[in-house]
Amino acid sequence: MVGSGHRVRSGVRVIVQATAYSITVLALMLCTTVSIPSPATAQVKAPPKAKLKPRITANPNDGAADRLNAKWLRENGATAGLPKTDSAVVPASLTIPATANNWGDRLVSRAMQYLGTPYRYGGTSPSTGFDCSGFVYYLYGAVFGQRIPRMPHDMARQGTPVARNELKRGDLVLFGYRGTFTHIGVYAGNGQFVHATHSGSPVMVTPLDSAYYRERYMTAVRLSPQ
Repeated sequence: MVGSGHRVRSGVRVIVQATAYSITVLALMLCTTVSIPSPATAQVKAPPKAKLKPRITANPNDGAADRLNAKWLRENGATAGLPKTDSAVVPASLTIPATANNWGDRLVSRAMQYLGTPYRYGGTSPSTGFDCSGFVYYLYGAVFGQRIPRMPHDMARQGTPVARNELKRGDLVLFGYRGTFTHIGVYAGNGQFVHATHSGSPVMVTPLDSAYYRERYMTAVRLSPQ
């Protein structure tokens, strides 16, 4: 019986040793296959610094106009889709040199000098072209040395409302739909206005009663020079 018990204990000891050895081997295998990150590598890497947008250098001659036109585009959208309108026959009365005291005549006479100037969205210069409000903006600066608002709705807000049957040369006529101004020009007398039209068409004289503009006429204002 003593010998038998001794053999049992020896067998148990062998099994325990073998199990311990197997566990050790398994642990070593896990250590070699699974890497435990060090405190340094376990840290979350900071995201790379965002690339800085290139600094925009404004054109000293037209920077303000570009910024204002960007605002106009956001608020009203591009005025693409305006119809091509036939230029009205310019009566002789519109080309007579203006008298010094009548600011409306002076404004119209200067505007007539730019008939045929190409359209350019955001344009405020005869050398590069005009958009509708850029044309009016330029005229006030060129004729009166006055800086007026650049956007049509701001021009309308600053001017004095004028009934259609009381229009005088130099008044600003505004067009649009659903309460939004999308076009502006200078009343030239005889039921016509001079304006920078739209892409593909130049500065021209157009009747207020032409189909497109008659339907979209909204209001007129008198923006007297200061």
